[in-house]
Amino acid sequence: MISLKDKMKDRTHSEQVLAYCALAAGFNMINQVFNFYYVNVFLNIYHVKETWFQLAQVLFLIWNAVNDPLFAYCADNKNIRLMSTRRNMVLYGAPFFALSFVVPWFQWSSNPTIIGIHLIVSLCFWDTLFTLVGLAYCCLFTEISQDTSKRIVLTRYSTLASLIGSSSVLVLDHASSSLKNFRSFQFVSVITALLSWALMHYCGRHCHTHFDLNQMKKKNKDADQVQHPRRREPFIRQTLQILTDVNFVSFVITNFFQEFHKTYLLSFLAILCDQLVPDNYISQRTRSTFYGFVPFSSQIVIILFAPLIAHFSYQKIYRANFIWKICSGLCLYFFAGQHYPGLILLFLLFDDCFTSATNSLLKLPLADITDANMEKYNRNHPISSMVFGTNALITKPANSLSPMLVVAILNRYGYNEVIQTQLGRTGSIELKNAMFSLVCFYPVVLGVIQLCTWSFYRISNKREIIIKADKINQGV
Repeated sequence: MISLKDKMKDRTHSEQVLAYCALAAGFNMINQVFNFYYVNVFLNIYHVKETWFQLAQVLFLIWNAVNDPLFAYCADNKNIRLMSTRRNMVLYGAPFFALSFVVPWFQWSSNPTIIGIHLIVSLCFWDTLFTLVGLAYCCLFTEISQDTSKRIVLTRYSTLASLIGSSSVLVLDHASSSLKNFRSFQFVSVITALLSWALMHYCGRHCHTHFDLNQMKKKNKDADQVQHPRRREPFIRQTLQILTDVNFVSFVITNFFQEFHKTYLLSFLAILCDQLVPDNYISQRTRSTFYGFVPFSSQIVIILFAPLIAHFSYQKIYRANFIWKICSGLCLYFFAGQHYPGLILLFLLFDDCFTSATNSLLKLPLADITDANMEKYNRNHPISSMVFGTNALITKPANSLSPMLVVAILNRYGYNEVIQTQLGRTGSIELKNAMFSLVCFYPVVLGVIQLCTWSFYRISNKREIIIKADKINQGV
């Protein structure tokens, strides 16, 4: 029979899962929309100059390099009330995160310089709050439970919540007729921001890690009184401990190119389809439905096949995805060609689906790396923020470099002339050939690199790590 104590633990865990799912829904509700539309809006609606676009991406990259390790170190080593618990980071960061989402959709001026400044401010403001709330989002996953089976359950339910949140792209694309009715897009984006804030606020009120719950129970503290002891280790020491871990290095290089691929798909899917799939092939409503459905696809895969993660391990799933990238891209280019719009749509759907689904599992290896770090250096509390922050420091530049590379390639073949002269989807044959080559070989090149770097990843004796970590926690 299940004891009363076990029932209470299961109930508490269920409450944490519900609160975490609220965060997942709210976070992805605005994250998907921002990444899907900001390049399209600034290129095709505001007509930002390429020089300003590239400058904005460079400054965005630099700011990424500064804020991720800064926030991560403060969260794990400084007694700042805003970062005293993961819950507080969500609670106090959520309203500003929602505000940063709205800023890009209201044009400041038609002056090219102001448009460029608008893009710079939008990206940096967004990334600051994305880092704050995103760190808490990732760390909560690691710290709600150290049980791998519970983490897989958490992955499955949070992915279902993310699926609900991702519907915002579908709603916005239909409401705005793929940005043709920009006023409607602005109105619905504000509603989306408010709903996202409400969901994240719920998480900030009710989501506690098992470290929080232990302190509340043993020391009879209220949730707002929880304060975790900090070891105050030097930033350089912690960073070196992380960067000298072969598993972390293997994962982070692989994840850099995964982020590179994901950003390319999110930012340019609509642009590529508009050029490669003629208007007479699918209707505008079907096109909008397709754009809205793409973010759903990866979430559905995770929900349906989460049990397989425990059976096959995420290591094998990652490897299978990289092999698929290489084979499918080569097959589309050499055996199909660009004269089959249906195959191009299907390929982009599966490419996005598998890339995003694999990306959804990134918290599992990072959580394992965090647990191993905690056991290796005999810590009372994991430095989850530092692990996730160091990962972000290395991988998030891909969010800038990928759009810079793709825009430079497209403009070389005349895409800037297409959008400036309002020619819509009537690009040259050269441009379409370049886009088709990009669609095929982007995943091939990235897949080859990732397959090589992932072969160095090894996490073993996970059960022993958990047992040792539990003993450390019981001694606190």
